[in-house]
Amino acid sequence: MIIASAAVVRFVAALVLLYAAAQKLVAPRLFRPTLHALRIPGVGAVTILVPLAEIGAAVGLVSFPHAMPTPVLVTGLGVSFAVVAAVAMRRGERIRCACYGEAGDAVLGVRQIAALPVWVGVALVGFLAPVGATSGVRYTAALGLVTAVAVIVAKLVPLARENHSYMQSRETP
Repeated sequence: MIIASAAVVRFVAALVLLYAAAQKLVAPRLFRPTLHALRIPGVGAVTILVPLAEIGAAVGLVSFPHAMPTPVLVTGLGVSFAVVAAVAMRRGERIRCACYGEAGDAVLGVRQIAALPVWVGVALVGFLAPVGATSGVRYTAALGLVTAVAVIVAKLVPLARENHSYMQSRETP
């Protein structure tokens, strides 16, 4: 039961990280203004490095949860998210959170700070819990497929709704 629970935690966290990375890579124009507002140097590089770190952490959680880089990367991401939220709050600025691209419209703040213990917990579960047969490279491809489907659905559902509304408006006399 512990192995299954730990696997669920790892896989859900990996899915969240991959979804966030995909959103940032698909629409970097939504991520860049957040980085500019935070006055992060090297916005161009950071626009690529953050999603790559998220992908690396996700792959690590699924394939190599006991390898030291995985909990370091997961914890590092959680700390960086909390720090930028604290910076925004300290400055008294309302900075749009670009965590999930177009899917999110929140402001950096308490949510990212409150999520820090969750990210640390995910890192610890991945590192300390027994994995049994619930880790390995073969799961990475499955997780990638699930993420791709989630991103596609997230992009297509609003378009389908908009199209449906448009078509209904055209049918009404």
